[in-house]
Amino acid sequence: MKTIMGMLITTLIGMLTPELMKTFADMVLDFAEEYVVGSKSEVDDKIVLPLCSAIRAAFDIPDND
Repeated sequence: MKTIMGMLITTLIGMLTPELMKTFADMVLDFAEEYVVGSKSEVDDKIVLPLCSAIRAAFDIPDND
């Protein structure tokens, strides 16, 4: 069973193109940004949003929304 799971994971990772990974990362960052903006806490706005911006800049992930 572990062999099948290993083969499946290897195959899935092999299917990931850089563009697909950027799209997935953009979706994760969008979710985090929207969740933080929707919360009442200002602390997470000051920590998470700049961190998301830094990740976008470092990995060249544009915010296309």
